[in-house]
Amino acid sequence: MTAAPLMPEIHIAEQVPATEVRAYFSQDRLLNAYALADLDGADVERARWWTASRANTIVAAALVVEALAFRPCFATGDGEALTRIFREGIREPRLVVSMPPAGRLAVEATYRFERLDRMDRMVVEVRRFRPRVTHTVTRLGPDELADVIDLYGHASRSYFTPDRMAREIYFGIYSGSTLVSAAGTHVRSQQSNVAAVGNVLTRISYRDRGMATSVTSAVTSAALEEHADVVLNVRQDNSPAIAVYQRLGYRTHAPFVEGPAIRRSAFDRLLGRIK
Repeated sequence: MTAAPLMPEIHIAEQVPATEVRAYFSQDRLLNAYALADLDGADVERARWWTASRANTIVAAALVVEALAFRPCFATGDGEALTRIFREGIREPRLVVSMPPAGRLAVEATYRFERLDRMDRMVVEVRRFRPRVTHTVTRLGPDELADVIDLYGHASRSYFTPDRMAREIYFGIYSGSTLVSAAGTHVRSQQSNVAAVGNVLTRISYRDRGMATSVTSAVTSAALEEHADVVLNVRQDNSPAIAVYQRLGYRTHAPFVEGPAIRRSAFDRLLGRIK
């Protein structure tokens, strides 16, 4: 009887050269679009990342965006390696974690999810895109910042800044002088040639009029002028939104899970192992 060969030891590292972690995330550039965008240019200084390697080959990685108060975290890779990253590397008390479904147990060894949403990453490219704009849409920039904050609420003030409005692509629909619907590129990565659409919102009294379709279409069209692919996130149980995106030509690329998570206490982690 021959014993099974031992797996190479896992090595955890923080802030390896950005080129190395970018190459790993680029193995699935559409699923990891947000992480790749945070590794671009000036944004790289606003993020921290950890890798797990076996025999000098990266097998898992996680990135935390420190510039945002809610600490988005993008993680993917081998389950055992992810467990080590979240246990020994990341120390944030709270995170909003996004990862493939297979990584959930690895995260839950150290963090407790307050809520977990089952999501789909959808993608569209130029040849599949079918624009559908049935309203008058307006490109939004720094001059419209007050209108954007009024639509999304006071809490969005720290997120929407003049710099973001100038850097990203946002479109909106006005009723009189009031901004009633808007959507924009949440992040854009020049190096990975992908943009992500997000922040789609319509005031309640203006919903079911196709406005979300129009602003999403306008943003997607503008983003495709500069990027090869455009992605977005949608809850798997949000059938109306999925139908809208499919009409625009979006297709499902991969599922993932996402939710706010709190780091477990040492006693909680020990109790979990005992059970």
